[in-house]
Amino acid sequence: MTTLLDLALTPAQGGPRECGPGRQASHIYAECGFSAGGACIEQFLIDYPMAVDLTRMGFSPQGMNLIRRGDVYHLVDIIGAEHYPHVADFVEEARAIGISRKVPRTAEFSKLTAHSTMIFIHAKAAVRNAPKVAAATGTWRCPCGKGHLPTEPCAAYHWYSPPPTVAGTSIRRLKRASYQVRALTPGTDELELTSGYFMQVPISNLAVIRKQDGSVDQTSRAKANQSSLPVIDADS
Repeated sequence: MTTLLDLALTPAQGGPRECGPGRQASHIYAECGFSAGGACIEQFLIDYPMAVDLTRMGFSPQGMNLIRRGDVYHLVDIIGAEHYPHVADFVEEARAIGISRKVPRTAEFSKLTAHSTMIFIHAKAAVRNAPKVAAATGTWRCPCGKGHLPTEPCAAYHWYSPPPTVAGTSIRRLKRASYQVRALTPGTDELELTSGYFMQVPISNLAVIRKQDGSVDQTSRAKANQSSLPVIDADS
């Protein structure tokens, strides 16, 4: 069985992200960081992305949703398109500084174990017209090494959706990361995208964010300690 030690996961970094200037004091965050020489983030992409009907599933668009698969509970998080307009924005930020997502203090932390994961959904995760745009993709590579063709709804399309932000280049710049986007041949059909699961990662630890004076909210610490995951105190 693959363990967190085998994957060489670490706590995530604090500081500003696309979704805000920093983490909120006294709140609890589920984390997954990626260390140099450890597991690459592509290992955790869901490929193909799996389309999901959010209305039918009844998921809350804000906060974490706790679901059970077999004997294990997992956290499902809908990534807000207002902060991360494209899936690749979230993935590339995660590659650079790790994942840190706030878990409501009302959550049932006792259900979280070393086998629990975070599963992510985005409104533009699953491509619906891959066969129509396949010829316009140029040099093609499946990021997960599965040998998918451009006619398939591969995770590679995450990098065809975002526009560059640096004039005259293919570079898209975020607050804490930059990455290279890919473009369809001009004049072809646009990508048709829908909501879907796009990534599932282990939880390396829970982090309780220190107050401005450096102290730790003991009620939040006690909540986090109800899980069987490692718990750390961290800065915003």
